[in-house]
Amino acid sequence: MRKFKGGGSSGPTETRVTQTDLPEYVQPYFERLLQRSEADSIQGYQPYGGQRLAYFSPDELQSQAMTRGFAEAGTPQAYTDAQTRFGSQTPLTSGYTAGTAPQGYQAGTVGPTYQAGAYNQGYQAGPFDAGYSAGTRQTGYDPTTRQSGYSAGQTAQTYNPLNYEENISRFMSPYQQNVTDIQKREAARQSDIMGKGIGDQATAQGGLGGYREAIQQSERERNLSQQMDDIQARGSQSAFESAQQQLERERAGGMGAARFGLDAFTQQQSAQQQQEQLAQRAFETSEQSRQQQETFAQSAFNAGESARQQAAKLGLSAQQQEDAARQAQEKFSQSGYQMQQAAQQQQSAQQLQAFKAQQQALQQQGAQGIQQYQAEEAARQAQERFGQSAYDMSNRYNMAAAQGLQGIGTAQQADALSRIQALSGIGAQDRALRQASMDMGYDDFQRQRDFSKRQLSDFSGMLRGVPVTPNQTTSTYSQQPGLFQQAAGAGLAGLGLYRGTRG
Repeated sequence: MRKFKGGGSSGPTETRVTQTDLPEYVQPYFERLLQRSEADSIQGYQPYGGQRLAYFSPDELQSQAMTRGFAEAGTPQAYTDAQTRFGSQTPLTSGYTAGTAPQGYQAGTVGPTYQAGAYNQGYQAGPFDAGYSAGTRQTGYDPTTRQSGYSAGQTAQTYNPLNYEENISRFMSPYQQNVTDIQKREAARQSDIMGKGIGDQATAQGGLGGYREAIQQSERERNLSQQMDDIQARGSQSAFESAQQQLERERAGGMGAARFGLDAFTQQQSAQQQQEQLAQRAFETSEQSRQQQETFAQSAFNAGESARQQAAKLGLSAQQQEDAARQAQEKFSQSGYQMQQAAQQQQSAQQLQAFKAQQQALQQQGAQGIQQYQAEEAARQAQERFGQSAYDMSNRYNMAAAQGLQGIGTAQQADALSRIQALSGIGAQDRALRQASMDMGYDDFQRQRDFSKRQLSDFSGMLRGVPVTPNQTTSTYSQQPGLFQQAAGAGLAGLGLYRGTRG
């Protein structure tokens, strides 16, 4: 720092000069710092030539295209199939109408069987005819031949045993295999998902196609095969057991109907045989009555002849003998008439018993007809219930199939969205990595561009931290300067100003 006091050359002048200098050991460093700072300050703008923003990766572009296609695809086909399957339900129409019960038993009308006959007295005293002459008797008994009205019936074949192997298949539910196929398809889909997960895990661990992955995939396929066999076995066993139960019910129903028909036939044959036996006993009783009547007539004739012979022997008149014979014949005729009436009464009682037995057989036959009608109605009702059960099973299967299709559609959507999200995540990772690389490149560019400035800043800080004590020199001049001195003073003043401007 310099101070000047005094006037021109007209009078004496006193001059005091104070000079401050940096130490020599630091002055070169400050000078170089100023030079480098000036050089850096006049540098032009240096633009960055690299890419600052990473564009979407191919995976992200593909996931966006898949999302757009998935949104424009509309309702999944599985949902449409489920709606179609659910809308195909048809209302159940009952095929059962109650039949008309048979009339059953109607009581018959029994007519009078026995009427008492009128007895004509056959004895009148005849004219006396002397002597005895043997009479000629014509027998009135002619044995008849009875034609039997009973012929054994033939029972119809009412029970046809079902062949087990040929008929078990027609009772098996046609929907069981569809349910089994759905379960097998779901198991295969789950196995495919598991196989993809194993492949993804092997890819993440760097072991894709390796021994460990091959063992896991082989174990998965073996488990899938075993699960398929188990599902098919359970489905076939369930269908077989259901069909076996239905076959046993139908066989039991057929055997019951056959047993009922055989019982009805047996009772009918028993009634016919009983009626035939009663008719045979009535015929035998009638024949016995006729034979007894003929025997009594023969006995009467023999007695008359014997009486006449005896009367003739005893000297009785022919008239007396004939009257005695006629009286004896009349007695025998009365006895024969009484026996004939008793036989007719007995025959009438037997006919009444036969009528009662026939009515009882008709009652049993009517009861059997009603039982058969009830059995047929029960069989038709059971068939109707079986149809309703099959309809319910079909409805439940269609409902389960619709729900399964709906679940498949939902699973397909979820699977597609998850794959799209996974692909988008991979693309986002790729883009983030490229963006990080670009950011690192730009940061490197900024560090390289500002490296010299940071170096100058660090160097300036280091110099500011160095303790520096400037040297100060004060000079005083009292003589009047001459022209040369004035010029030298001006030079010194300029040098001090220059040094002051530099620091």
